[in-house]
Amino acid sequence: MLTNTITNDIHKLDTITMVWSLINTRGTLASPSSCHSATIIGKKMFVFGGKAHQDNIIRVFDTETNSWMSTPSVQLPPERYTCTPAQILPEGRACHSAFAYNEELYIFGGQNFRLGQTYHDLWKFNPETFSWKRCEPSGIGPRWMSKMCCCMVGDRIIVFGGNRFTPVVDEDFEDEDDEDLSHLYILDLCPSMKTLCKLAVTQYCLDQSLLPHNIRWELAAMTHKEITAH
Repeated sequence: MLTNTITNDIHKLDTITMVWSLINTRGTLASPSSCHSATIIGKKMFVFGGKAHQDNIIRVFDTETNSWMSTPSVQLPPERYTCTPAQILPEGRACHSAFAYNEELYIFGGQNFRLGQTYHDLWKFNPETFSWKRCEPSGIGPRWMSKMCCCMVGDRIIVFGGNRFTPVVDEDFEDEDDEDLSHLYILDLCPSMKTLCKLAVTQYCLDQSLLPHNIRWELAAMTHKEITAH
């Protein structure tokens, strides 16, 4: 039955029988929310953001005990807990993408409806130290973006589609405000030597005239907004 109600319940799908069941959770429930991310790392689910939680608080659900973990149980002892007030944290957001890589949580893009902001930043969260770090990928990545598809293929993240609302004027970026996108981006989390060499060519503006056509095309794809295949 379809409803227009925002909930905070958790359902589990048995992938063998393809039967859904409602989990009887324990602990203090997270508030009802939508447009958040819920990412599994090990036996825990890490919930971030959402329209009801436009803050930078991580909420953790233990799938072994079916329990929401309270803040004191999530935090580590003071000597290991690095999330101090001085630490740089991501803005709260909804409609972002999230994925797990090497036992860490990554979030990308999204919107903060309260602040009227759309983001294109990439952050990494370490569950062991409960700390955030902003990532600065090389190359030309997407601008402000939300509601995109973000899929992991090996060590690469494929970002496609989404919606862009440009919050400020950018003379170097010609896309119109509030548009649906058909752009595709690839984030390589473990670049090969070949990829690193191509980045060096573009970074230091080295001569490309003697390179094979396919390499020059790949270099163009790394540095231009739109590429036409020939």
